[in-house]
Order: sequence, then structure tokens, then C-alpha cells
Amino acid sequence: MVIYVDDMQLAARVGPVDGVWSHLLSDLPGAAGRAELVAFAERLGIDPRWIQNEGTPTEHFDVTEPTRQRALALGATPVRYGREVARITMAKRATSPDPT
Repeated sequence: MVIYVDDMQLAARVGPVDGVWSHLLSDLPGAAGRAELVAFAERLGIDPRWIQNEGTPTEHFDVTEPTRQRALALGATPVRYGREVARITMAKRATSPDPT
């Protein structure tokens, strides 16, 4: 049970926020992964309603670079965007009760 933060670091405007964005995700499937992810996100001051792709193996939070740095300081494991994130997602999909 690990929380990951990737290094996508894509410059974009999301709603009113201009920033450099990455993803915060859990390696656990289903409700356990969501609970772990939401609990960690709340420690970062992220509103649980901002979860993306809720209930799927790709659920995550988008985070700006300052939040990414705080996540790392709080113990999130850094991963590379792309293959490493895909590996986590595929493992969650393989063990998910509803592999969507």
C-alpha cells in the first residue's frame, strides 16, 4: 500500500489554476485504494471531490508542482509518468473486482 506521485509536470490551465501538473495515485484497487488516496490527499489540503476517474483503476488526483513536492516530503513515492504509472494501473486492473 503505497501512494505515488508521478513526474508528468505538464504546464496547463485547469479551471482558474495555471500550473505544472502531475498525478497522485494509489497502488491498491477499489475502495481500499480510494480510501488511502483520499486520506493522503486530505493531508495535502486537496478536496476529496477533486478525484479524477473515481472508482476505476486510473483514479487519481491532479496536483500542481508545489503540491507534488509536499507529497514527496510526506512520503509519497516518486514514479515516472508513462510506463511506471501504466504498470501500477495494469496491476490494479488485474486485481480489481470490476476491471473497467
